[in-house]
Amino acid sequence: MNLPGKDLCQLAFDYIRLQGLLAPGDHVLAAVSGGPDSVALLGVLTKLQVGLALERITVVHFDHGLRGRESDEDRQFVAALARAEGLDFHWARADVAGFARNKKISIEMAARECRRSFFLKTAAELKADKIALGHTADDQAEEVLLRILRGTGPGGIQGMSASTAQGIIRPLLFATREAILEYLKDGGRQFRNDSTNLVPSCQRNFLRLKVFPLLKEAFNPQIGSTITRCADLAREEESWWDSQIRTLWDDLCLETAQHRCALDFEGVRGLHPALVRRILRFGINLVKGNLSGVGYVHLEALSDLVFSGRRGKTVEIPGGLEAVLREDKLLIASKDCCVPGILPNETLFIDSPGSYAFGGFRFEIGPLGADLGPAPDRDCIRMDNEKLKWPLHLRYRRPGDRFHPLGMVGSKKLKDFFIDRRVPGPRRQAVPLVCDSEKICWVAGMRMDERVKVDSATKQIVMVKLVRP
Repeated sequence: MNLPGKDLCQLAFDYIRLQGLLAPGDHVLAAVSGGPDSVALLGVLTKLQVGLALERITVVHFDHGLRGRESDEDRQFVAALARAEGLDFHWARADVAGFARNKKISIEMAARECRRSFFLKTAAELKADKIALGHTADDQAEEVLLRILRGTGPGGIQGMSASTAQGIIRPLLFATREAILEYLKDGGRQFRNDSTNLVPSCQRNFLRLKVFPLLKEAFNPQIGSTITRCADLAREEESWWDSQIRTLWDDLCLETAQHRCALDFEGVRGLHPALVRRILRFGINLVKGNLSGVGYVHLEALSDLVFSGRRGKTVEIPGGLEAVLREDKLLIASKDCCVPGILPNETLFIDSPGSYAFGGFRFEIGPLGADLGPAPDRDCIRMDNEKLKWPLHLRYRRPGDRFHPLGMVGSKKLKDFFIDRRVPGPRRQAVPLVCDSEKICWVAGMRMDERVKVDSATKQIVMVKLVRP
C-alpha cells in the first residue's frame, strides 16, 4: 500500500481513518521496543497527533529480561526517544524465561503473554483508550504463513486484525518493512537492532531469514504483499460468515448461562459440516471467552460427537471445558459448572471405551488390556472382560435391584446394601450404577460385584473410573 506521492505518515493517516482505529480525544499508549517498526510507529503517531486530535501519547516499553546489557540499552534508548518527544515513559521487566518454564510454553509465546499483560494493565491504570503496536505487512505475512503451516482453518488465514475489542490497534499493518526502513532513513531516525532476530532460533525467525528470501526469489518478489492481500480477503469473508453465524445461533441456542451454553442437537446435526464447525467455535468462544488452544483436532472431535449422536460421550476442550450430548441438547460447559443430570429413569448405553458423562459425574472406561494397572480404589475398579455381557450401561436404581457385593456370599438387595451403608433415602436415587446386560457390576464409588472381579484366569481387564464433580 505504498502509493506514489504519499509518504508513510500520509498513508498511515488514511489507514487509521479507513479502519476507524483512533478517535479525537483518545489517549494512546505507543508500544516501543526500540526496533525499526516501533520507532516508525512513534514517529508517525507524534506527527499525526494534531491532525487526529489525540489528547495524549504515552510511550510504554517491556523488558523481557532475556538479553542482559543489550536489553538495558534498549530501555535507555526508548526512554531517550520519549524525552525527546516530551512524552511520558512507562516500562516493566519480567522473568519471561521463568514464566515459560512454569507454563511449559515457548519463550516466544511467554514473551507475548507477558508483554500483552503489561500493556493491558498499564492501559487500565493510565485510563488509555488504545494500545498501538508496530506490526507491519511483513509481520502479517509471516503470521499467516505460520498459521497455515500449523494447520489453521479459514478463520486463521485472516491473520492479525487492525484493531481488537481490547483496544489494541496496528496503525502500520499496511506498510512493508522496506517502506518502514525508507521512512526512518529519510527522517534520519535511529533505531535498535535486536540481535536475537538475526538467528533462526524460532519458527518466526526461520521464516523471516530462510523461507521468505527463497519464496521471493523463486515465486514472487512481493510475496509478503500477496499473502497480506489474501489475509484481507479472508477477513472480509469471515466478517460475512460472522453475521450469518450470529443469526443462526439465535435459532439453535436453547440457553446460555455463566460458563455454559446448550444447543438444539438435532438442529446442529442437520447443518453442513462447515457450519457445524463454525457454530461449535462460536459456542466455545462464548463460554470460554477466547479460542486459545482450540485447534482442528478439537473441532473434529466435536463434529464427530455431533454426527455420531453418542449421548453421554464427552469431548474435552482446552481451557477446562467439555462438550456432551444430553437428551436433545448439546452442552458446552466448564467442567466446574454443575450440569443437570439425566433423569432417574434414563439409561446411557456404553458400547466401547471412552469418557461418558452421567448425572454430574464422568465415567472413564479404559481400553481393554492384560495389564493390571494401578490398584483399584473406591472410585476406580478393574473388571474381567470375559465376565461382562456387553454393552455396558449406566442407570440409577430400580425397585427389586439386587447384586452380589464383592467379598460376600450370595446376593443382596440394593436397598438393604444402602441401609447397611447408612446412605440417606434421598441420596440413594443419585448413586449411579454400572451394569451389563444381565447384572449390576458396580455400585459406583461403593462396591463392585463379586461376579466380575479379576482373578488368576483373567485375560482382559476393563478399567472403570468415576470422576466426581
